[in-house]
Amino acid sequence: MNKTSSIGSATIILTIFGLLGKATGFFREVLFANYFGISREYEFYLVASVLPITLNSIALYIYQNYFVPAYPKREILGHEYSVDFSKKTFLNSLLIALFTASILIFFRTPILKIYLGNELVSDKTEILFVIFSLTVPLSIVSGFLIAYLQTQFNFKSPAIATLSLNIFTIFALLIFKETNIIYIATAYFLGVVVQTIILIKVSRIFNLFRIKLTKASVKFKSIDPSILWILLIEVMGQFYILSDRYFLSRVDEGGIAAINYALTIFLLPISIITISISTAALPKFSQLAASNSKSELKEKITTALVSISLLFIPIKLIFIFWGKEVVRIFYERGNFTFTSTQLTSDVLFYFSLSLVFYSIYGILNKIFYVFGKVKTLFVITVLGIALKIALNFILVDSFKQNGLAISTSLSYIFFFILSLIIIHSMLKLIEFRTVLIKFTSYLLNGLFSFLIVKILFTLVTIDTILFDLIKITLFLLIYCINNQVVNDLYQLEIQKELLRFLPKKFSKREI
Repeated sequence: MNKTSSIGSATIILTIFGLLGKATGFFREVLFANYFGISREYEFYLVASVLPITLNSIALYIYQNYFVPAYPKREILGHEYSVDFSKKTFLNSLLIALFTASILIFFRTPILKIYLGNELVSDKTEILFVIFSLTVPLSIVSGFLIAYLQTQFNFKSPAIATLSLNIFTIFALLIFKETNIIYIATAYFLGVVVQTIILIKVSRIFNLFRIKLTKASVKFKSIDPSILWILLIEVMGQFYILSDRYFLSRVDEGGIAAINYALTIFLLPISIITISISTAALPKFSQLAASNSKSELKEKITTALVSISLLFIPIKLIFIFWGKEVVRIFYERGNFTFTSTQLTSDVLFYFSLSLVFYSIYGILNKIFYVFGKVKTLFVITVLGIALKIALNFILVDSFKQNGLAISTSLSYIFFFILSLIIIHSMLKLIEFRTVLIKFTSYLLNGLFSFLIVKILFTLVTIDTILFDLIKITLFLLIYCINNQVVNDLYQLEIQKELLRFLPKKFSKREI
């Protein structure tokens, strides 16, 4: 009972702080847009930070996927074994941290030349790179401490500590504004320092070194090899950002910044909707797979795919038809001008072509994990990223930043198609007819709803953010009403689930 309760509490805590983190992170991007727009200086910030921040993300995934699964195996043998394992892993994290920071700082110039070329490397970019490189050793240690706290069922402290990254950056943007981008990078570094201090204090990691061990730790066989494949998949996934920022000198000025802003909008619904559905569905998928309830599992997977189509098709159409309005609502203020909006909305258009397919892929890849097909997923990931990089070189000279967005969309569609084919051929777990019929009906409904809004506002030429919001809201309302009229079971089920969160007096219909 306690265990169930703690899992439920952890889920609520992570959800609350996850949403808070996304909100502060998005607000940070809005401030960047306001003060720096799509300036070359902001692009230098993005390029200088990409490798260190990528390494920070990888460190977090490594410890979550390695330390957390391995820790209970030691604890079963006795407290001494888990303490010994924790101490050794912590010391290893310190050594890895120092080694990585040394490499980044000493070889900063040749590393930057890979991204910027000789002509764009300057004292400012080197200073930015050094500042972000100093966050890497702290983030590696923090990655271990977060994983350690999770083994102690402490989810709240890491979530709170992580917020410091965005909070310090936001305060720096509000104080220094467009004065100097170096101040903003320094604030991010201070946020990482505060995060690490909080985690060290809360974890009391140094108390472990006061415990005297009387037993030698046993020799352990390597943990499940699938973890290594999972880590490789996560590491490979980071190449998307790296591969785009490599082409800074070959896109229009502001092109990389436009990609960053557009991708933030593109990923926002995925990070909220797809991750929520996939996270909620994974335990049930695993349970049904273990009990060999294939027919029910097929039904659940089909429902998840149809639900994704229902929710994401209208979002996709909004991004495609009203992308300029969406970008303006989020970003157009201060130094983010009309030209910036045009550049970013063009990129968002090409990203949006793959939105539904990439969202569905977020469900499909969970099926590979459920059935232990991790090597297959790794091969798909490698092929998709190879396609992305190859298309970058082919498209960038002709289409500039739009070419990089096109290559991303095509690789996401490739992930979707190949995963769908493999899952169907190997497992027969998708009701294709149902998914295709519902996908088509939602798409036609979306296009019809857009047409109605377009006709209604043909004679109105008001050009304000409020008017943009009214158009988009009306489109979503008509889309939902049309589904309601035809008694779409999937929309009705979602409504039923949402009503459960309302007080009883609001969930009952008044007659």
